Amino acid sequence: MKKILVVLLVLVAATGVFAQEGEWSLGGNVEIGAFVDFSADDIVASGSTYNFPYAGWGPIQGTLGIGYTLDALKVGLTFSTSRDEIVWGDISYDGGNYALAAYSDLTKLIQGTGDQQRLWGYYKLLNEMVTLEAAYRGPDKFYWESDTTGALVKYTSSLGSNYYTSWPHAQWGTGNAFTEQPWATTNTFSGTDKQDYILADVTLSNLEFGVMLPHIFPSLGLGGTTSNLLENTMKKAVVGLKFNMQPVEVAAQFQMGNYGVYFGGRWFIGPVTAGLSFSGILDPDAPSKVMRFGGGVEYNPGVFGAWIKAFYGTEKLTSGDRGTQIGIEPGFFYNVIPSHLQFKTSVGFYFTGGKTGGVKNDLEVGWAVQPELFWNFLGTGAGSYWSYGTGMIVRYRLLADEDGMGKTNALDVNFKFSY
Repeated sequence: MKKILVVLLVLVAATGVFAQEGEWSLGGNVEIGAFVDFSADDIVASGSTYNFPYAGWGPIQGTLGIGYTLDALKVGLTFSTSRDEIVWGDISYDGGNYALAAYSDLTKLIQGTGDQQRLWGYYKLLNEMVTLEAAYRGPDKFYWESDTTGALVKYTSSLGSNYYTSWPHAQWGTGNAFTEQPWATTNTFSGTDKQDYILADVTLSNLEFGVMLPHIFPSLGLGGTTSNLLENTMKKAVVGLKFNMQPVEVAAQFQMGNYGVYFGGRWFIGPVTAGLSFSGILDPDAPSKVMRFGGGVEYNPGVFGAWIKAFYGTEKLTSGDRGTQIGIEPGFFYNVIPSHLQFKTSVGFYFTGGKTGGVKNDLEVGWAVQPELFWNFLGTGAGSYWSYGTGMIVRYRLLADEDGMGKTNALDVNFKFSY
């Protein structure tokens, strides 16, 4: 704690140096919520937020942010009521044809108990035609992708160790399969969130292509100081391309070592978007082969929108065991009051089967429904969680199945405040 106070005193003293130039800003937010679980014999309630019960991040907390901007330089400090994340610091500089960013939990950094959360930078070369990016802990973005309905479900079991599935199942993430089952987030191989890599990307008019070399700057997940260049970098390299010429875009990726492939495309015509995609881990020497094919249609003219997505996923082990799943996920939203209130409903139907030990498994059928109300208190536009800072969200999630896949019956209410 004394070290933190010393850092803060230095920062306070530094304000006198910067006060004559640049601009200072002040902001913050509070998010408080309650999660009520009706699935057990006893109805229980717990403190929560919108992202915590189903995604596992974002606890109840309040933050105060102090920012300083001088031309292209931005520096910030964020103070949080969260016990594990008391003080955050960030710095970024955008020089046009080059940029850098660092974002770290200063509490853990001072104590020597944590790693940087973001540390990356890039150059734009040859009249900004070529982007060369180096990241020790990268930003949260993707390259060379289009439709992702047929992309794989990915999670990180430990830093630097990624696992892909065609759908969330008993081995996925927290092991709470059906709680996470509906509307799972799918990812291509080019995700950079907190990854270390060197990336080169070339943009020529409507064509973009490049290569990503991971684990060049090995971090905690690879033993701390070294990385096997062949196994962890060259065999995990990703080559990708994307072509966009309205009304069509297509993208492809190839991951070397795992024989990982991704193909995706979208077609745009007015308020209608249609997409198809495929992903697979096809390495013949891998313990399992994973594939997923999917597509969907979305209609969004503004005030009202609807969509339907569908996928077929399969996983086959070298032992001969095999699992398959078909998912159908429709939904819609309606901006009841375009300036304030949105109603949204997501639905999912899942049919799961396969073989174990040469014996065909019984077909398991599950379904899920989730209605939500998003209220923007300040009336700056109806939308989802990320579109406003002050308001309230009411969500109900019901998941049902016929045989052992789990069950959720829960209501949560979340209050957001920002200034």
